[in-house]
Amino acid sequence: MDKLTRKEQKEKTRAGLLEITEKLFSKNGIGITTTSDIAKACQVSHGTLFIHFPTREELILAVVDRFGERLAKELGSRCTSDMPLKELLKAHALVLIEFEDFYMRLISESQSLPPQIRSQLYAINASLSYRFYNSAKPGMKSGEYKKIDQASFLNTWLAILHFYILNRDLFSDHTPILKYKTDDLIKYFLNLIKTK
Repeated sequence: MDKLTRKEQKEKTRAGLLEITEKLFSKNGIGITTTSDIAKACQVSHGTLFIHFPTREELILAVVDRFGERLAKELGSRCTSDMPLKELLKAHALVLIEFEDFYMRLISESQSLPPQIRSQLYAINASLSYRFYNSAKPGMKSGEYKKIDQASFLNTWLAILHFYILNRDLFSDHTPILKYKTDDLIKYFLNLIKTK
């Protein structure tokens, strides 16, 4: 087996740090997980962690960026540009199943995170907004769906998702909650936006 170059080793270490950090954030919470906890779980020195991520904020931002990239990639692989709205909503919920624990922490702690990290979360959702709204436009033109502005459209869908994710212990003994409630949430959302 070929030896990794120094650059490849650095990239591998960085990827490992991000993966373990995401798991710790998912399990314990973003705010409560310290850089010492992360270094210990990664079996690296505190200094090594700061070589890759000079500040805790940069580490959190990198984890959120990684989440956004993986979410977009997974959603992109499941969706087409002309996908009907119901199928697109289902694809979104199914993709979030894989990330539900981390996503729950991210949305529940978003108000206490630095503005740059919150902005990144909003950017992830904004990219979804365009895709979802375009999928709903034909239904709005035909009169099947109410004419709703783009921001309200996505915010309504996210409000339903977020409510169930944040309160998942009330709705099921099983997690991820989206694995068990996706069809009900889509039905509820579509009933809200339908004209009849």
